Amino acid sequence: MDFLDPRKRRKHHIRLMVGYALMAIAILLTATVLVYWAYGYSFNTKTGIVENGLLFIDSKPNGAEIYINDKDQNSTTSSRKIIVAGSYNLTLKKEGYLDWQRKLTLTEHSVLRIVYPFLFPKAPKAQAIKSYAISPSIISLSPDRRWLLVLPQNGQTSPAFELFDTSKPTQPPQTVNLPSPALNGAGRPGSSLSVISWASDNNRLLLRHSYDGGLEFILLNRSDPNSSVNLNRLFNISPSDARLFNRKADQVYLHLADGTLYLGEVARASLQALTRRAITYKPLDDGLLLYITDQDATVGQVFARILDDGKTYQLTVLPAGARYIIEAAQFQSHWYYVAASDKSSRISIYKDPLTSVKDPARGKAHPFIALINSNAETVSFSDNSQFIGAQIGNRFAVFDIENQTRFQFNLEAAGQKPLKWMDGHRLIGNIAGNVFVMDFDGQNQHTLVPTASDDIFFDRDYIRLFNLVTAADGKLTVLQMTDLRAGADLPKQ
Repeated sequence: MDFLDPRKRRKHHIRLMVGYALMAIAILLTATVLVYWAYGYSFNTKTGIVENGLLFIDSKPNGAEIYINDKDQNSTTSSRKIIVAGSYNLTLKKEGYLDWQRKLTLTEHSVLRIVYPFLFPKAPKAQAIKSYAISPSIISLSPDRRWLLVLPQNGQTSPAFELFDTSKPTQPPQTVNLPSPALNGAGRPGSSLSVISWASDNNRLLLRHSYDGGLEFILLNRSDPNSSVNLNRLFNISPSDARLFNRKADQVYLHLADGTLYLGEVARASLQALTRRAITYKPLDDGLLLYITDQDATVGQVFARILDDGKTYQLTVLPAGARYIIEAAQFQSHWYYVAASDKSSRISIYKDPLTSVKDPARGKAHPFIALINSNAETVSFSDNSQFIGAQIGNRFAVFDIENQTRFQFNLEAAGQKPLKWMDGHRLIGNIAGNVFVMDFDGQNQHTLVPTASDDIFFDRDYIRLFNLVTAADGKLTVLQMTDLRAGADLPKQ
């Protein structure tokens, strides 16, 4: 019997140990290969070992064909690709849509997400919703992009708004009558209503009503107009400006001509003084307030300050000017503040300044980065707060917070008004009487449809575009809807 033979037992033991050793080597080699593969290494028979990156690609609408360096990848969005690190030309194509293109650089062992492309139709199909004898005085969209509020005419004793449901755009609009008692200056010469902002409940909105010799502010309740509130009458005050607190309608900021800033509680009709000599201010989320004041400042200077939970903190000192730019937003749990005047040489951006000024060891906020687009007309955050864009005329400077990248570019022509953010990655506006749209970095510029104003809106899913156009006869103004779908994405008849 073999197991009783010492020589055979020794040979069997040796074979067993060799097998274990070979198995261990195989496992080690496999693990090493997998680790290097996970880190982005692969082997090419022509070039040897190469270093890869991971590329995620998506688009709206999906199903777009992916081309890299003009070569069809035989895949559609959404998709992921493991490719050799380097620079590439990425193109997305879909029947009926304009191509989307971008040059990109994929670094070794990195993950790059190109998930924001938006494909616009080659031949947008527009449809008239309603015609007006004169251009509407107000066209405004609720934050959830469902309710489109139109005021056909200013100067009425009891203004009659039209409320369109963007999810059912062909249905007749609801009528929202603002009661005449809500307006002290109803029907007076020069009477003009404008929208300051909607509350986050998508139901109430803050209106500014100006007329010859007067100014007042109204909280309009679109679902129950009779419960609308005249803030001047409620608080027995005549503010020069008003804003919502925390994007809600239960509290409002009221700014007087002498610079005194109050916080008013609507339910109790009570006022709380917040600060004096405020030149301009910007309400923020979380109850924060960013404002400019010349209180205690030397001649030729002003302070940018932050009000947090009743306490004031200094952000920076600015040269006094005729116009100030102050903005702030939160991105990935960090607060970013922007402060500049028209006399500033640069637009400074601060990251979490409250953390710095509250720290006794630092006690001062320092700029995180600066945009050199001085004298900018506007500075704004994209809808997802990832991008900060500054514009003056046809010149743009954009900072990508997530990727720490700056872009500067010029357009061939400038619009009558600055472009606005369409969403988290695109700017849109009226240039030369057409709807113009482009990516945050100036790429993929497209002209879509004619427009009579820079009031350009989308429904909740960005399927429909709404804007005003001048009728062919040049007499009527038309509220128009444009379907942004094409080809196979169009609804079947």
